[in-house]
Amino acid sequence: MRALEYTENLQTEDKTATIYTDSRMTSDSLKNSNSHIFFIEEIRRKLAELGKTNWKLQSHWVKAHVGIEGKELLDTLAKESATNVDIKESYKKVPRSVVISEIGEINVEKWRREWNQTTKEEITKE
Repeated sequence: MRALEYTENLQTEDKTATIYTDSRMTSDSLKNSNSHIFFIEEIRRKLAELGKTNWKLQSHWVKAHVGIEGKELLDTLAKESATNVDIKESYKKVPRSVVISEIGEINVEKWRREWNQTTKEEITKE
């Protein structure tokens, strides 16, 4: 979203840009017309606005940490902006799917800890 906002404010005659992301979920969700996650809808809205002002945008997914020039700098800047309280949030909602996934992971880990600590039913456990 920040890349789109930055692009929107560029004063250039060449209105073509490529935006790279290492978020496979974001990339896939943008391509899926059935995905109506709040943040994805916000990105689509911003893309439509830019399209109306003659911007030609492409987006590409890149694998994280594969030595792409500037990638580490971008990661550092993203972390700084995420922790900077003076920067206005681009979005505030967490997708339901993310919450469900995280709760599931927490529950599985809790079950594993309890299972590993039990001595009952040792034959079944093995």
